[in-house]
Amino acid sequence: MGKVVCPACGAQDLDVCRYDTMMVLRSDLALFTLTCPTCGTKVSSLQRIPLQLREEVRFAAIEVGAGMMGR
Repeated sequence: MGKVVCPACGAQDLDVCRYDTMMVLRSDLALFTLTCPTCGTKVSSLQRIPLQLREEVRFAAIEVGAGMMGR
């Protein structure tokens, strides 16, 4: 997974697991929006979905009938 860096202050400790929003594009890829813990800037980044979030994504897909259950 790539590192997410805040474009406003350069903070490198942005963790996609602490996302504000996640738009799932594939079973392993999402657009995350995060709030920088240093300066409060909203940052969006296209990232692989971390393993620790995959079960949450799978469950949400089942709940809304998103068709991602086969992967």
